[in-house]
Amino acid sequence: MFEDLDELARGLAENDISRRQALKWAGYSVLGASLSSMGFADTAEALSRKARRRCRRKGGTPLAAGDCHCGLNCDAPDPTKFACQDNPNCRCFQTTDGSGFCGSLQNCNVLQSCTENADCEFGSEVCVQTCCGSPRCVSPCLSD
Repeated sequence: MFEDLDELARGLAENDISRRQALKWAGYSVLGASLSSMGFADTAEALSRKARRRCRRKGGTPLAAGDCHCGLNCDAPDPTKFACQDNPNCRCFQTTDGSGFCGSLQNCNVLQSCTENADCEFGSEVCVQTCCGSPRCVSPCLSD
């Protein structure tokens, strides 16, 4: 940071940088520091506005964290658009804590109901929102 200030001071002294440009840069620095201290820096990088819009257009739920960033909604016109890891048997689900999870597709009858990850029988399973009517324990996708 101090190198930038030194360069700025040198640029002002040698008339390479106008005062107006220096004030703009200082303003941007203050604004950036303010926004990052309020927590906007983490969320801004997680999912862009364009990515959120694209996800909603295909009928999904934008997710800021996790394995995937566009979770399957039950009313989505084409559930195959939510495939994970180039695996047709794998979908992006929203976990009960709101993050994205790439889980294996299974019949609702074989999935255990849950309200949180601790309810899931196997340690690798995660409690996710499914189209089964209530959250269910889903296994992670297996890599090919």
